[in-house]
Amino acid sequence: SISHECPRAVSIVLGDLGASNKKLERYCKLYADRQCSVIAAVSPPIRFMLNRSLRSTAMDILKETIIILKNTPTSTPLVMHSFSNGGAFLLEQIENILMKQDDDDSSFSVEDLQLIATRLKTGYQFFDSCPCYIRTAWDFSNFGASFPNQSWSSVGQNAYTLSASWSLTAWCACTLSLHRPHQFWNTMQISDVCLNQIYMYTTADMLSDAAAVDRLIEERRRKLDANITVYRYDDSNHCQLLTDKS
Repeated sequence: SISHECPRAVSIVLGDLGASNKKLERYCKLYADRQCSVIAAVSPPIRFMLNRSLRSTAMDILKETIIILKNTPTSTPLVMHSFSNGGAFLLEQIENILMKQDDDDSSFSVEDLQLIATRLKTGYQFFDSCPCYIRTAWDFSNFGASFPNQSWSSVGQNAYTLSASWSLTAWCACTLSLHRPHQFWNTMQISDVCLNQIYMYTTADMLSDAAAVDRLIEERRRKLDANITVYRYDDSNHCQLLTDKS
């Protein structure tokens, strides 16, 4: 973590799966250079790949965040920046804790959770190359639009989407988590933990369904009246936008 005595904001940076320390430091520098205190983390790769709970990592992040927030003015906002689903899965777990979805969870006081929730209401969430829609083999909704990059032929697009969906289905089946795609996307659609959001993504992303993110943004604006800023590009690949556009 990086701390400032009087930070402009407290930032939680949730790196993409397998992000190196050097890459994570580069992400953190974006905020540290702007006089922000930063807490950074990545999903444990093995637990992520096995579709196991990331609660322990999420709790460590929240504990450190609470310590920093308690030493900042009440006007200091909280920012959460997620990269790919490695970051988005961690974000989902953090939100579950904030919404007290674990009935037996007594790890945090009500006051501590309210502190984070209040600061997040005045801050924002930044989604970078995420959330990535997890399409299973039996999910044919908006199938034709799931690969917006028009540089490929329709045959190539459909073949890629089909092979990717079967791979994701195999992953969910092998980890006994066929419910996971719906659970994750539902959280991304209905969460009201923070209604100030920024989405940065590209139609050239080979790992994320840009059209699904388009629909997600429309849904959140319609149902939650969310304050959403969109940066949608047609170049760059997965998690490369900050490098290519800065």
